[in-house]
Amino acid sequence: MKRSVAERRFATLHERSASSGLRMTPQREVLLRVLSRAADHPTADQLYRQVRRHLPSISLATVYRNVQDLVRAGVLAPLEHAGAAVQYEVNPDDHHHFVCRACGRVWDVYLRSIDYAVDRRKSPVPAATIDRADIQLHGLCAGCAARAGSGSAGAR
Repeated sequence: MKRSVAERRFATLHERSASSGLRMTPQREVLLRVLSRAADHPTADQLYRQVRRHLPSISLATVYRNVQDLVRAGVLAPLEHAGAAVQYEVNPDDHHHFVCRACGRVWDVYLRSIDYAVDRRKSPVPAATIDRADIQLHGLCAGCAARAGSGSAGAR
């Protein structure tokens, strides 16, 4: 990831944390720096290993607690899919995800347009304001499709 992108992302994460009332501890600052350089969707364990390179004495519990604080504050969003560890979304741009059903890898997907409306007859959700849509597309990535010999690696 380009340094300028990581620096902008760190500034955004830092500002969101501060505006949410989170105190900037040395551990949280290192965690935000690691997150700002993430080119993928890291798990808490992956974050722990990376943060430990900078703070060897940090505990796994401290990283988990800080990640959960960031999620509760709306700085990070959990990305969950069946059979895999929870990953964390750092990308602040409006986007969605493609999840490979074979290898489990996740890619950011930018859709041109989305039109959705809740079917109130079938959905028991009371009237609510929707402020974000998180769409997950599932299928085979190009590498897994090639290994499977399906030849259907292209996106539709």
